[in-house]
Amino acid sequence: MNKNIDFSIMSYSFHGLLNVGAMNVFGYLETVKYRYGLSTADIWNCFLENYKPGYVAMLKDNIDERGLKVVNFCCDMAHIWDNDPEIRKQNEETAWKCIETAETLGAKTIRIDAGVREKHFSDEQIVYVSDKYKEYCKKAASFGAKLGTENHWGATLDIGNIELLYKHVDMDNFGILLHLGRWGETEADKKERNDLQIAGRAMHIHLDFNKCVEADRYLPPVLASGYGGCWSVEAGGSINEYNNAAFMLAQARRVLNPLTYDGAWKDGPPSVKG
Repeated sequence: MNKNIDFSIMSYSFHGLLNVGAMNVFGYLETVKYRYGLSTADIWNCFLENYKPGYVAMLKDNIDERGLKVVNFCCDMAHIWDNDPEIRKQNEETAWKCIETAETLGAKTIRIDAGVREKHFSDEQIVYVSDKYKEYCKKAASFGAKLGTENHWGATLDIGNIELLYKHVDMDNFGILLHLGRWGETEADKKERNDLQIAGRAMHIHLDFNKCVEADRYLPPVLASGYGGCWSVEAGGSINEYNNAAFMLAQARRVLNPLTYDGAWKDGPPSVKG
């Protein structure tokens, strides 16, 4: 399979610029299109000023004007479970606003965290969380999007809990945003096995700085395990953000562009000439 591999930069990569007022979501779109030559946007909802229809429509116009597609919409402060019922209610309101916004923007994937802070789901939590995901996924399916959690924090750092979610939600468009290597285990080999176990079912991927430094080691096995979505880099620091994102994107492109989706070389092994 020789289709082109998509790459993106998660807008959180520029949160330092956002925090000091040096970038907003429109500046992000300009940056990924013209500084990095991308055709994709991976938008963190904290870059949006609000969810009002007029504002979201203006954002959609700016996305279309630049010929971009929204490969992911990451939604914070919308996680499903919280021990405080009032916060759960507020988060659900935000989640529905985010899903409606994702529909307008044409987002292909939507990340809404499970929210359970404990290491494992209780019986009450797994039922509540999976039922909400079913509701959200049904709506997302109506406009062709996938929706799910990230292995981000709390219970979702455990591979068994991710598998439990797949089992309980049991919907075709439920997926995981695989944050490569972000697991609760301390052993590197276990983290890598978890990545490969989930990769073929992941709806989207985020790569941190260290995974891009060691891209030759980490990325080809994930590709060969069946991942076929967009590869998005997410720089976590809040200094040197433009250069960090450029380096990470270059590393991912350098390693993955020569490969087919089964991890083989497109044109045979590269030759080295003296």
